Amino acid sequence: MLMTKVGRNDPCPCGSGKKFKKCHGNSVASASGTANPIPKQVQLRRQSGNIPWGIPGEEHKLVVVPLMQGQTPESLPEGMGGLPGKYKVQILLSRPGYPIAGEREYKFIDELIGDSHISIAKPRSERRPEDVAKLMLDMFGNGTAIRFMGLPNDQGYLGKLVIEDLFAENWYDAESKAYETLAPFLSTWSLHLDIPVNVETIQVTDLQTHASTLRVRTPQFNMSTPAGMSPGLGEDFRQYASIYREGMDTNSPSYRFLCLYKIIESISSRRSRIAQEDKKTGRPVRRFLEQVPKDKMDLIKLLNEIYPWRTDWDDFALNQMIPPEAAGSKIGTVRERYLNPLRTGIAHALLKSGEIKIILDRMDHIQLVNKWLPLTRVIARLMLKNEFPEEFELKMNPNIVFRGPAH
Repeated sequence: MLMTKVGRNDPCPCGSGKKFKKCHGNSVASASGTANPIPKQVQLRRQSGNIPWGIPGEEHKLVVVPLMQGQTPESLPEGMGGLPGKYKVQILLSRPGYPIAGEREYKFIDELIGDSHISIAKPRSERRPEDVAKLMLDMFGNGTAIRFMGLPNDQGYLGKLVIEDLFAENWYDAESKAYETLAPFLSTWSLHLDIPVNVETIQVTDLQTHASTLRVRTPQFNMSTPAGMSPGLGEDFRQYASIYREGMDTNSPSYRFLCLYKIIESISSRRSRIAQEDKKTGRPVRRFLEQVPKDKMDLIKLLNEIYPWRTDWDDFALNQMIPPEAAGSKIGTVRERYLNPLRTGIAHALLKSGEIKIILDRMDHIQLVNKWLPLTRVIARLMLKNEFPEEFELKMNPNIVFRGPAH
């Protein structure tokens, strides 16, 4: 990797022969490199925290396609944004725990510069014409050489990395090439400097159509808990609930998957133990018929059981829930065929003894975790409901008197 700090009076790295301040340097303040012909100061907000839209906390892609005068969505060419050609990729950094965008606020990042713990320039108030204005990184990975421009924020910390024109087959190919080339160096910086290096989001823009994709997460619902006396919470249930909360609290999809899978695996072991005890004592052995729904109506019926407080399910959420290859299968089959291999890969990297054999930075691994996370969450909740019906439903006794402050 070649790292070059570029001053405003140095030759511009684009090869134009002009000084940096006369060429690409005049766009540093906007953090967008060359001018984008279509302004995208787009800001999308959810007007209510409780409008159902996808699966809360899970990642998906937001796609925006500009419509020219007289165009309709039906008149757009096939493969809009997904054809071979040049793409612009922007990778926004942030400090963990301090996101750039609000929880219910989606922003395209053309005009944004994020934040990190990596200083690459003086604070803007102290920067002079001869000082560093950008960081140029020539990176080589997977047989590809890619040039990134690192942009500092007003405090001088690396906030965004941009590729102005990357040839790729489609959006996914552009994101994969950019991220998989950059990620090993971000991980190495994290190791060498002993700091977090967090990617908040990635935006990919098709330079032919100016259509863009943005990584986003569906926000969580704002909820209220029922009042009254709660049922007794047994120690077994408290153990499972603590692991579920651990998974919900993390920003790492891989770790959340491990927590949810552990619940599934542990309940299966618990059932086997109880079944053996029942056989020895002559009690009837419990049987569970747990199956992944095969159609939309069956899925909604199941979701209404494990999410009794949510009565409205949008198609986007339903489509996220079940990968087609799992529809109609028994939960045990799904676990062994799809979830266990994924868990084994993550666990070998994080938990098992011996050598690490998986790279968590690979885009195909990230996409695979995101693909199976929603169904893993559904299965864990279904098994918890069947195993601990009273505690899971948390039916509160309303016969409780709230007294006002003493006078």
